[in-house]
Amino acid sequence: MGVAGLWDILRPAGETRSLTHLAVVDGFEANPDGVRGFRVGIDASIWFYHATYGREGENPELRTLFFKCTRLMSAPFLPLFVFDGPNRPAVKRGKRISGKNHWMVQGMQNIIDAFGFEWRMAPGEAEAELAYLNRIGVIDAVYTDDVDTFLFGAKMIVRNPSITLSGNRAHSLKNSAGREDGNHVATYTSENLLKHPSVQLTQGGLILIGILRGGDYHQAGLTGCGATTAHGLAKCGFGDTLLHAARTLPREEFPEFLDIWRNNLRTELRTNSQGHIGRKNPSLAKSIPDDFPNMEVLLSYTNPVTTEAKGVKSKNLTINWEKEPDLGKIAELCELYFEWGVKEIIIKRFRTVLWPAAVLRILRRGALVKDKYADKLPNSHNGIPVTPRKSGRERRMPGTPSSMIAKHFSSMHLNTPRRDPALDSDEEEDGEQLIVKIHSSREHASTDGILEYRLEVSPSQLVRLCEAGVKGLRKEVINGLDDTDDEGDDDDEDGGKGSKRGKKPPPDPQSHLRIWLPACMVRIVEPELVDEFEGVQEMRKAKKTAKGTSAVRGRKAKTAGAVVTKGRNSRKPHSLVESEEQDSDGSISPTPKKPTLKKPSKTASHCEVQEGFFTTGKSSSGGKMQTKAGLNARKDPSCQQQAFSRNVRANPNKASNFIVDRMRYRSLGSFRRLSRYLSPTIQGKEHLPLTKAIILSAVGTDLC
Repeated sequence: MGVAGLWDILRPAGETRSLTHLAVVDGFEANPDGVRGFRVGIDASIWFYHATYGREGENPELRTLFFKCTRLMSAPFLPLFVFDGPNRPAVKRGKRISGKNHWMVQGMQNIIDAFGFEWRMAPGEAEAELAYLNRIGVIDAVYTDDVDTFLFGAKMIVRNPSITLSGNRAHSLKNSAGREDGNHVATYTSENLLKHPSVQLTQGGLILIGILRGGDYHQAGLTGCGATTAHGLAKCGFGDTLLHAARTLPREEFPEFLDIWRNNLRTELRTNSQGHIGRKNPSLAKSIPDDFPNMEVLLSYTNPVTTEAKGVKSKNLTINWEKEPDLGKIAELCELYFEWGVKEIIIKRFRTVLWPAAVLRILRRGALVKDKYADKLPNSHNGIPVTPRKSGRERRMPGTPSSMIAKHFSSMHLNTPRRDPALDSDEEEDGEQLIVKIHSSREHASTDGILEYRLEVSPSQLVRLCEAGVKGLRKEVINGLDDTDDEGDDDDEDGGKGSKRGKKPPPDPQSHLRIWLPACMVRIVEPELVDEFEGVQEMRKAKKTAKGTSAVRGRKAKTAGAVVTKGRNSRKPHSLVESEEQDSDGSISPTPKKPTLKKPSKTASHCEVQEGFFTTGKSSSGGKMQTKAGLNARKDPSCQQQAFSRNVRANPNKASNFIVDRMRYRSLGSFRRLSRYLSPTIQGKEHLPLTKAIILSAVGTDLC
């Protein structure tokens, strides 16, 4: 659609962004006009075109539109669908346009209304009306794949990422992790088109390229004029002068202007005086006819039929963006249009398709309520709508009370009898809240790294609201749809089929589920939950830091010990240090393979030193026994055995602990570490028979 090759010219000025990041940062956080969302205009006729790719089930075109709307609902977008009006061109791309509405208009308008989106009828072409609404600030961007929207004067375009478009298949968009996640789009602004050194195009330049290359209103264009030449002539300013004249000169004076304009255009093609067209092209200059450009084609771009051109106050300009999804009506439409429209299957599919998006919309509504009442009720929980508490009961004050959800997200209560107020006020409001807990956080590449919280959600009220909309028009499906029709329908918006997962029993519709949602939305609406979560995270971080500090100190101590040992070993060969140690009386003890019978010192015997190590005993002088003889004795197997026996006799209540550690550290070289693992896990003499049996089997009968 649009001008051939123009997207390739504009591509360098495009910016790849996540749809989630665009809606949250530029919409919810920036909060234009206090609507807490990114206002995006959509040409309904383009969606009709993409809907024809749907091939699945009953009403495949409407099914495709339905899942496209669920995706729009999953981010804080505020869509405005615009339909072509009665004054649209009679001929477009060489085909006569029927004056009747598209057959999908009624069904699509029903879906749009159920999702709480806005729609309007344009006086003429929808894309021209959207460009005007974007230019005056009613919408923030136009969501389209038709480049003609820029020719009509749009300020920002979010290009449709559909894989059915050849340009998207050839130039796939990837996130920062280098993956195609289906959530990234190319965004273009008129400001970037003008500033980018390889583009440098104004609206007039874009219109000139459309006339030279051919577009919706005249496909042929100027024969022999390529994209590079057309781009160069636009940089020369011929498009700007043409646009200015078309908007300011009277119709009778315009032919005279065109004569001068054509001669200047021919001169530039022959001389390339400004150096933008690459090379001189005298043959193309000669081929320009005297009736170029076509007046009607030019005026279709410069003065399209819009609300502005009609000069009347239109409801297209007055949108308050107050609508919300009606969960009951959405369920009702599913029952009406789709073969899986049975209550059990609807609720099952909504668990993955609709609940995350519904919770996000509820958070947006909670933020709007807070914004509205923040100044009026400064002392009432910062203006957040809260649930009444039962007397004498402490509980969290939620920002998503069930009364607010029922008021804004369902119209079914208008046609149902009123329940007992006593039941509504306490049992309903004081029941389980929508958002139960925050479990974790992340910054994911699919959202360009915005902070998200993993929320635990109770969908019970959402289930009730949807069930109220199902009228039971379809018979229950015993076999087939609920087992074969999978919930992975995000791909359905492009006519694809969701991937099949392994069969498993469906979860209880009332059971909790976990979803990722933007942290900035949760923080505004549920600040107490966020404070609680951040407090837990700080405690974990402090505990981890303390543990890391202890580990570092332990490593430093080990390193220091290793340095001391190295210094001592440097005075003797390593083999001598291993096999010989000088006793206190000057004699040399033999290797540990043959334990010495000589006492190491006057204050403690050879084995007493070993026993003292296990019990951290003290010498007669009061200090720890860390003599050279003691160090040597700790390597003596017989002394280790005797010391172990005395420890067991002295501590019968801990005998099992001794033997467990003895069995764990069978290496005699590591036997000295037993004292670190003594613990009063097994206490009492009732364990002694078992302890003796274990000891007998492990170290011998001398302990008994």
